[in-house]
Amino acid sequence: MPSIWPKWIKNRVTLNIIQMEAIIYSRVSSESQDNERQIINLKQVAEQKGWHIRRTFQEKISGTIKSSSRNEFKSLLEYIERSPTQVIMTSEISRIGRRVVDVLNFVELLHVKGIALYIQQFNMLTLENGHENPIAKMLLQMLSIGAEMENNQRKIRQFEGIKLAQLKHVYSGRRRGAKTSPASLLKKYPNISDMLDKSNLSLRRIAGISGHSINTVRKIKLLKEI
Repeated sequence: MPSIWPKWIKNRVTLNIIQMEAIIYSRVSSESQDNERQIINLKQVAEQKGWHIRRTFQEKISGTIKSSSRNEFKSLLEYIERSPTQVIMTSEISRIGRRVVDVLNFVELLHVKGIALYIQQFNMLTLENGHENPIAKMLLQMLSIGAEMENNQRKIRQFEGIKLAQLKHVYSGRRRGAKTSPASLLKKYPNISDMLDKSNLSLRRIAGISGHSINTVRKIKLLKEI
């Protein structure tokens, strides 16, 4: 009887038991949440695979905060600069961050150093035998699309909320003739600013990911060049 599974799934490299030096990164969004479940689960995975846990980094902070502003995440980056590491373990892609540019740049940084990211939710490594895992790459691209859709939905909900407030006469909109300062504009669009600084994405792609118009992206780019 022929197999029902596509060839690319059957031929996927399995995560065999190979001794590797690993780091755990755990993040929850608020003080009321606990990192313990993530850490316990990842330690169990490491034991099953024969990976040696060198260090655990954990923090309680929103994933929308830039990675450069997260203390434990910065400590992790400093640690891999001076200590031999082969894999960084996390429970979900979103634990690295909810800002697409942060996730993509982090994975790229790891691959340059020959370090793999293990994502428990998919049970896969982004780097296998020195080669980028095409399935993991596809999932990261899907993450970008998902972030774009989520942002568009947020804008729709915001627009609907404004319309409702206008009907209730509690929102009048921006005052006619009011102007936004360059500093305020840059602060208003930190995701666009980050992607312009830290990626080689086209302006059109940045517009798609951020959910803003390409004219807004161009405006932010011009402000940053002043």
